[in-house]
Amino acid sequence: MWSLRLYRPGWWVGVALLSSACAVVPRSTEALPTLIPISGHSYNRSDVDVYLMCGDRDARRLGVVSKKGAAAFEIPAEAARCVSGLNFFLVAWDRGRGYWAGPVRPRAGEQIDLVIEKYAGLSTARVRGDFR
Repeated sequence: MWSLRLYRPGWWVGVALLSSACAVVPRSTEALPTLIPISGHSYNRSDVDVYLMCGDRDARRLGVVSKKGAAAFEIPAEAARCVSGLNFFLVAWDRGRGYWAGPVRPRAGEQIDLVIEKYAGLSTARVRGDFR
């Protein structure tokens, strides 16, 4: 018959270190933002419909940016979980054509800047750091 020796001198030091390691990691009491703001600015001579897509599907209309104007939109932070990145599809009313801007991969606490150029095909979307 064999016996398993469970007690070794100093074993409690290892247990104390392991259990205190979990307490060392500081936890933020500040909640992450649940919305990601989108700032749209247009240099286009036409009103532009703005759609948000996950990759090239699941189109969701955000609204309209008026000609040579600005608009603000918000999307839920979980929308940013799109693996292929978020794309904007822009439809200029006077042309009746669509143009792509993106992809962008924002995280909670960041903002998206959408610039709609005079020629909508040159429009850009970029992520800007912490907006808080």
